[in-house]
Amino acid sequence: AFVLLLFALGLLAVGQVIGEYSAVRSAATQAAFAAARAPSEPAAQQAGQSAAQEAVRGSQLEDFKVTIDTQGFQRGGTLTATGEGYVSLAAFPIVSQVLGRRVPLKWQAHALVEPYRSRTP
Repeated sequence: AFVLLLFALGLLAVGQVIGEYSAVRSAATQAAFAAARAPSEPAAQQAGQSAAQEAVRGSQLEDFKVTIDTQGFQRGGTLTATGEGYVSLAAFPIVSQVLGRRVPLKWQAHALVEPYRSRTP
């Protein structure tokens, strides 16, 4: 019974990590696409940040941040959004001894800057 309990707790912990990893992936992807559709580079930073924060709202990520590298924000260029955060395994003390108390999560998403969208001067 003890081994089955450990196995079940391990599955729950891994499920939590996978769920939060999905939130990081979604946030980076949403940030990249929102930034790529913005009319200017400052608007791209703001749109990307806001889209990423909306994507992780309600998740249990700790110290989440997203960085957006616009690479000059040239039409037809590529920009990169990187989402990073941590998931705490404090609720699973036995599992946290194996995986660590905080598991780092990171994802990069790339998007093509809209080549035909009008821009502000």
